Amino acid sequence: MANNEKIWAIARNAAFRVDFITNGRELHLYTTAIYSAMMWGWGKRIEEKEKEALQNDKLMK
Repeated sequence: MANNEKIWAIARNAAFRVDFITNGRELHLYTTAIYSAMMWGWGKRIEEKEKEALQNDKLMK
């Protein structure tokens, strides 16, 4: 839970740096988009690491 809050804070801070956002709703939507992209990327990275570990396990046998 704490990790998700940290990622949300990072996404929110990134959204604050954007110049074209004009209101709170846009800020929230942009923050959500950044957060979703970060979570998707993190999930993909874990999948890649698991595949890598599986291949290494097969080589060790």
